Amino acid sequence: MTARDELLRIVPPPGGVEIHVDWAGIEEALGVALPDDYKWLVERYGPGSFDDFLHIFQPESPFAMTRLLDSSERAAEILDQARERGGNIPYETDELLAVGATDNGDTIYWVTRPEDEPNSWTITANGARNMKWPHFEGGIVAFLAAVMSGAHRVDVFPQVFPREPVFSPYPAPEPRRR
Repeated sequence: MTARDELLRIVPPPGGVEIHVDWAGIEEALGVALPDDYKWLVERYGPGSFDDFLHIFQPESPFAMTRLLDSSERAAEILDQARERGGNIPYETDELLAVGATDNGDTIYWVTRPEDEPNSWTITANGARNMKWPHFEGGIVAFLAAVMSGAHRVDVFPQVFPREPVFSPYPAPEPRRR
């Protein structure tokens, strides 16, 4: 069973998701190609959260804090600030690209090595209140499947996560009144 099949089995996506992304435009704005499993995840699940806790950044989202470009830029700034304060970060800032976050402020990153082989990227996480950097040997879909099934624990996440393997789409934004 592939990681995609496992994630679909454990956490069914919402029905009726129709996401059309200008991947070339997003990749140009980021300055790097993105992994195929991430593109599949975005197009299959859309914006939302896993267990009302873990948010995967999206090319487009009704919420600025979950937009890939904005969030990855902010995460890089925070890494640089932490490094300036003497934080022990086991990766260079340009080796990390934020791909998600938790409600506790933990950040999930791609380790972008080698940069020109995004389908080989692995995952690391960093807790908002510690300097642990647990590493996962796999891409974002394999990571989600392992975490949501309980097969892999991320020691910066709460021990009770996930409570229930469920995906909740974000509510549609309200139309603006004129």
